[in-house]
Amino acid sequence: MLIKVSNVTPAQRLLVVAIVLLIVGLGIGYGVGVASAPAKVITTTTTVTAPGAVTTVTQTITRTVTTTVTVTPAVPVGLSGPIPIGGLWPLTGELSSFGEENKVAFELAIKEVNEWLKSIGKPWYLVPVIEDSATDPKTALDKVRIMHGKGVKVIIGPMASAEVREIKSYVDANKILVVSPSSTSPALSIPGDYILRYCPDDTIQGPAIARVIYDSGVRYVVPVWRGDAWGDGLKDATVKAFLNILKKEGVEGGVVEGIRFEPGAKEFSVEVAKLVSIVNDLVGKYGVDKVGVLLISFEEVVPLFIAAGKYDILGKVEWFGSDGTAQNALLVSTKESAAFSVKTKFVNTIAAPSYSPKLERVREYVVKTLGRTPAPYAYNTYDAVWTVAIALNILDEYDATKIRDILPTVIENYFGASGWFKLNEAGDRAFSDYELWAILEKDGKYEWTLVGVWKGATDEIEWKVPLYK
Repeated sequence: MLIKVSNVTPAQRLLVVAIVLLIVGLGIGYGVGVASAPAKVITTTTTVTAPGAVTTVTQTITRTVTTTVTVTPAVPVGLSGPIPIGGLWPLTGELSSFGEENKVAFELAIKEVNEWLKSIGKPWYLVPVIEDSATDPKTALDKVRIMHGKGVKVIIGPMASAEVREIKSYVDANKILVVSPSSTSPALSIPGDYILRYCPDDTIQGPAIARVIYDSGVRYVVPVWRGDAWGDGLKDATVKAFLNILKKEGVEGGVVEGIRFEPGAKEFSVEVAKLVSIVNDLVGKYGVDKVGVLLISFEEVVPLFIAAGKYDILGKVEWFGSDGTAQNALLVSTKESAAFSVKTKFVNTIAAPSYSPKLERVREYVVKTLGRTPAPYAYNTYDAVWTVAIALNILDEYDATKIRDILPTVIENYFGASGWFKLNEAGDRAFSDYELWAILEKDGKYEWTLVGVWKGATDEIEWKVPLYK
């Protein structure tokens, strides 16, 4: 700014200088603490004394401060690079054959997902973090902690309800999403937690087993079961359903107290001796064709059947199993236990998948890898990986809570290897029919065979092989 001063008296010159200094002073204070201040009116009175004159000047200055703030929005980062996804499988212990099958299906799904992501130009991919739960709840929790330390926010597995119950508090507290393909205990049907289950709970399987028992002609049941979250829940659900059928049909029958054994037991001489006594008593009262044994176990079935095979009376009554023993590889490959299964028409229930080309592709891959057809839970595992991947692709964010919240919608619009399904309010598969599997002898070889299907909508069985005549 240029100020020209001429033809003024010395007093006027001093006045002009004072005004200029005042304006400059206001300018210096412009940037100090007034970024958001409104316009202000400042009145200043200045007295200038000069030789021969005293001049008083009143100067009014309106000061308006305008500040421009530029806000740069955060640039979304999105998913990029490796995204760790956990696979917690019972590769050892009483569910090891199931664990092997689910691990293979898990790896196949990850391979296919990564090929899909690459084909659509995505900068991220799944990396499997696999651990062995050993079919042991404490080990499962230890492995979850290890996975958490590796940045895993989603875990497919574990398989046993006792394992799921053990890890529940930890995954809920740390917001780790767990998707189990096979945990069925009704006690774990809890809305709003971080556990989803791609199988129905045992309030559905129990009635299926009960219907098999009733249609076989058995009216008096001896339960023998694994004493954990899964075994206790399934035993209770089956007993309740069987007693309801008896009441509805108006026939005599019942369920005795039975035998509860410790998980992980290897030797069953004491339990089998007790069972012989119970069965002998019931057969003496009601006849051999009216008495049956309900066995709820994992691979303990093998040593238990070997021990039971030594007693003639236990081979004369019919036995009934569940998803814990259906299509078990060790049971069919051990001659003594397979022979006892055939002799007692040991029928096992397991949630039925919907047959499709996608299921067949997964089945063929497992057969090629392991040499056997997998139990249906392997298809649930395959679908778990794919639905989580689709959710990640939609969200573009690795957030367990957001994945959990969007998965029900993803699932309703997805047809997978296990078919189409929905989750109920507790995050469990809402409905299912049940396949019935039994070991049959064909050309001197023992084979798992699909012998029937229980229809949940009608509580009826469609027999493919009429075992009970």
